[in-house]
Amino acid sequence: MKKWMYILLLLTVVLSGCNSQATEQKSIKGIEDISLKQLSKHKNTYLGDNSTIREILSELPGGMIREFEIVDGKSLDITYGVKENADDTEKQFDAYWFDQKETIEKTYLYNAFALFILVDNVKQVTLKMSSNNEPAVTFNRQQLEKKLPHSFKEYQDNVALWQKELVDGVVKSKEKRQDVYKVFPMQK
Repeated sequence: MKKWMYILLLLTVVLSGCNSQATEQKSIKGIEDISLKQLSKHKNTYLGDNSTIREILSELPGGMIREFEIVDGKSLDITYGVKENADDTEKQFDAYWFDQKETIEKTYLYNAFALFILVDNVKQVTLKMSSNNEPAVTFNRQQLEKKLPHSFKEYQDNVALWQKELVDGVVKSKEKRQDVYKVFPMQK
């Protein structure tokens, strides 16, 4: 009987160790993990529809949203960070956001484009980290749209164009991305 108890105890320890390792390997979605077709199901959303806004934010790259706030019914302020009692860890957060030099630039711009395309009445998007010494940026819909070859509405209706011109053409192009950040500089 004791022999079976030891075997059962050993099996429990081994299985719980495997489970914690599997949890630790879960990672945050990056730009390459996002399906614009899936994301576009949220088109024609409006500020004020908090559940859909939260859903969009959770589907975007780096989706560890600590909080978001709708300001004056026109602006969206988003703070990235790890919430207490969240499934994600600080280690996962740091690995996604800070392991590669351009991740913050790319993710902020990608997410701003997505929000302007999907949320019809958002005029301004501010993206920041929960830590005050990390970069933050505010994008203005009208100014950003002037820099693009098509309107946000056209990208909303054509996912292939969105992918080609905005994701591949701007977000992934260091030169074009830096042109955008000259107009919308990051603040610390």
